[in-house]
Amino acid sequence: MEHQAYVLTGGPVSLQMESPPPVCQDLTRLTLRWLNGYEHYELDRNASQASGKRVYRWIYRTKIAE
Repeated sequence: MEHQAYVLTGGPVSLQMESPPPVCQDLTRLTLRWLNGYEHYELDRNASQASGKRVYRWIYRTKIAE
């Protein structure tokens, strides 16, 4: 994900490679549409300071009702 302004840690590995655009983003949270739901990430401040990019850590998944 070198082309992105952010880095994902945790969650689906293939999502980290594809990096679709976020459906919702604020200063501390990032939500990405993935398969039949959403993956939710939270800003990891320590990792962000160390890497120089915004690093988001996976926190949970929600599924869309069928």
